[in-house]
Amino acid sequence: MRILILFSILAQLLSGCNSSNKKNKTEKLSDVKEMTDDQATVSVNEENYALAMADMAMQREFEQGANNTNWHHHYDIMELDKQPAPMMNRDTKYSFSILDGGGDVAITLPETDGRYMSLHIWNHDHVTYKVFYGPGRYVIPASVTSDYFVANVRTQVDSKDPEDVKKSSEFQNQLKIEYLDGYQPKPFRATKWNMDEFNKIHQKYVEIANQQGIMGTMGTIDNPVSLEDRNRGVAIGTGLLPDKDAVYLTGKYDVNKGNKYQVTYAVPEMVNPELGFYSITVYGDDQYLKTDMGSTLSNRDIKLNPDGKSFTITYVFQEDFDNSENQLVIPTETFWINFRVYMPGQSIIDGEYILPTVK
Repeated sequence: MRILILFSILAQLLSGCNSSNKKNKTEKLSDVKEMTDDQATVSVNEENYALAMADMAMQREFEQGANNTNWHHHYDIMELDKQPAPMMNRDTKYSFSILDGGGDVAITLPETDGRYMSLHIWNHDHVTYKVFYGPGRYVIPASVTSDYFVANVRTQVDSKDPEDVKKSSEFQNQLKIEYLDGYQPKPFRATKWNMDEFNKIHQKYVEIANQQGIMGTMGTIDNPVSLEDRNRGVAIGTGLLPDKDAVYLTGKYDVNKGNKYQVTYAVPEMVNPELGFYSITVYGDDQYLKTDMGSTLSNRDIKLNPDGKSFTITYVFQEDFDNSENQLVIPTETFWINFRVYMPGQSIIDGEYILPTVK
């Protein structure tokens, strides 16, 4: 079962706008703000659903400190009793800011120890400007952003290593944002949407997304997707990366209690193996994390087979787990995995990589 999805904290958040329509989009959003002052709510329809979905998510981050030059860092690894959605991510930690798009902005990613770090810039109606990788100072021109836009930094982390969790937080703290040419940014202001209308449209697109997945739903300024695809993607994967930047392969398996299962996987193609990475995370039958230990492995701790092109994972039930090499816990007799590939190669994007079964 192959679904391109970004299940993560980010799946609860944010969205964007096409630069060619920036002036019109900004005018429309300004009209919405004015309407909010005079009316109880703003109507939601299929044309502005992605904007509404993102606007509410952006407000949640803004309320936690994501405001122009200030970041809201998600320092903690996802806790079992605080999972807000299925298939949450323990591979990366997130840092957000909700920025005023009226001026040019420079965002600096620090030098790290070589781990994956990306900067995802996307606009108010869920369209990506660019994804940047690695240390550097990246200038985001006002000409490519909407009235407000999202900066999201993903930092790779080894959730099993407390020292690595601490180190990744130190890298997060070195992120910097500055407005250029003396521009004075204004804080984000959310719109009051008609929630009855929103909920009806939202439910429609959630059902479509659950049936079709969300592959090909995050458009970019240079390669936009249809409104229907954008609405489908934002419904369950707000803030997901474009296809070329991340692929998630999911599998559902039925096994027998007490057995052990060895499964050999091919190393997935990545456009930059030094910077990109891959991982396997295991979930219960309800798609939620069930164990702290033995729930995830990444290429940083997976040992390859002698051929250097494959690796073998041993799936065991909790009572047999001893933290051995390449070992993952089966939480329930029906369980799911999510095989994530960051910076995937073309063969992954094209669907040529097929997950082997667990049997």
